[in-house]
Amino acid sequence: MKVGAVLAIVERSSTRRVAALAACAVACGVIVLAALAVSARPAAAARVRDAHVHDACSTPNSAHVLCHFSTPSGNIRCLWTPSPNSIVCELLATRRAYRLHPTGRAKRVAVHLARRGETLPRSQEIVFPESLSCRDTRTTMTCNQDEGFGEFELARGRSRAASA
Repeated sequence: MKVGAVLAIVERSSTRRVAALAACAVACGVIVLAALAVSARPAAAARVRDAHVHDACSTPNSAHVLCHFSTPSGNIRCLWTPSPNSIVCELLATRRAYRLHPTGRAKRVAVHLARRGETLPRSQEIVFPESLSCRDTRTTMTCNQDEGFGEFELARGRSRAASA
């Protein structure tokens, strides 16, 4: 602000001086609020974005509790059990299901998993104790024994089990 402008405010009558100062205060307040709104928006967006990211089967007691999970499309449902340590997945369209133990042998089984459980984000990998893991796409679930002994893949039109 120029010195002349300040002097012009001082030389005005008291009513005009108060009005001019109030206008300056309002303008400053608007600028501060705009700056706060701009800086708060990315933080709020980050909280919303992070609220949707969740690792399935990752509660504090998850190593001892059954875990139900499914693909994003919901056409494949899975269950991990801590005792005996195994993963069972079922393709709902064909009722084809496989079980995988830490020994690595994937075996076809007859099972009906009625509960959908937690929906995995696309391309998430879940790691379980004793080298078992599963990863998914929108319509496919692949579970394997991480030391390379066996795996199964469930997908419409191409389900298979492999053991080394």
